Amino acid sequence: MEEMVKARHLAVAGLVLVCACTEDLLAPENGACPDYCPPEHVAVVDSVLFDNIVSDSLYQGYVRSWEAGSVEAYRDSTAAGEAGSRVFYRFPAFSDSLLLSTGDTLQGPVIGTDSFVVDLPIVGRNINQTGLELVLHRLPPAIDSTVAYADLDPYFADSTIVAVQPIPDSVTGTTVSATLDSAAFPTLAADGNRAALGIALRTARGYLQLGGVRGGTAPTLTRYVRLDSAGTAVPRVEGKNAVTSAAAVTPAPAIGADERAAGGSPSVRTLLRFDMPARIVDSSTVLRATLVLVPTGPVLGPPGDTLALLAQGLAADFGPKSPLEYLVNDSIVVRLGFFPVGSSDTLRLDVTTLVRAWVADSTKPRAVMVRAIPEGGSVAEVRFGGVTSGADRPRLQVTFAPPVTLGGR
Repeated sequence: MEEMVKARHLAVAGLVLVCACTEDLLAPENGACPDYCPPEHVAVVDSVLFDNIVSDSLYQGYVRSWEAGSVEAYRDSTAAGEAGSRVFYRFPAFSDSLLLSTGDTLQGPVIGTDSFVVDLPIVGRNINQTGLELVLHRLPPAIDSTVAYADLDPYFADSTIVAVQPIPDSVTGTTVSATLDSAAFPTLAADGNRAALGIALRTARGYLQLGGVRGGTAPTLTRYVRLDSAGTAVPRVEGKNAVTSAAAVTPAPAIGADERAAGGSPSVRTLLRFDMPARIVDSSTVLRATLVLVPTGPVLGPPGDTLALLAQGLAADFGPKSPLEYLVNDSIVVRLGFFPVGSSDTLRLDVTTLVRAWVADSTKPRAVMVRAIPEGGSVAEVRFGGVTSGADRPRLQVTFAPPVTLGGR
């Protein structure tokens, strides 16, 4: 029995020896360890690239305030120069005559206006601010959406106020209604039955986001009138006129020659182009990449608001008309950077997936567009140094693992 056990052990040992010898004999002459063994430690390099952002361009007007889903009214009387915005809406023309009754084919001329009601959707606000009021002013309907802030002074005077509407504390996602006197628009007929309203926020510090032309939250203006029906005045409601144009005008300072920017209304974007070093894009493994932007001043905008920034890749590089890469919602959340108004902290945006894509595909444009999310609906804006700004120029911080050299060579 003992001899049988010994024989079995010898057989197993011989099998192992044969397998080991066979594997070694079939391997190439230079294929033995340690030549083809990975190193014990993988090197990780943290590199800050200053000179590899080779150009930048600033573009404005992608989303104008009258194209956004909301417009922002704010005021900060504690700031130097009293910062704020002025919002205005233009409504389509009312009719000279209306149907005398539902289903009737006969129309009667409008012989008088009893009142107006304006419905204002509140889509966002600083929830910590209370005691907000909206002051409504009549404006000439021919007001241009590109008007300068100072040029609106005559129209935002006490003599043009048609209503003051308190805003319930903490209310959002609802609509407030203000009733206007029949004389709210004394030149309505001469203006072709068109009306426009200017809105300013009355508070020490705060902001409200009001409905815009797009997004299903447009304000409406309803007129209550009297019709002539065979010599008899009859009351009627003339539908709801949704705004055709909206704008938020601010006294923002001009962008400097060495500055670049993102956000604001109308929206501003900055395009950055990169010349990536071969040691990163040639087979390295990118662990993390961060775009670092140095602000030239605090984030501008309403107190309590937050600016959300995104560095988005390009599907093709055609300058200002470049189509942006498609983003799934999950990647947007990861790559967004949030910066409170008034902050001067360095801006850091995660661009790891972008740089990894440049490593995987050499045909992809090595460029990013820095923009706000969403665009046009907030006046919050940040300015930062461009490529000619010396120490304040943009930079790219990349943590990567170089290609592994087998055998330690």
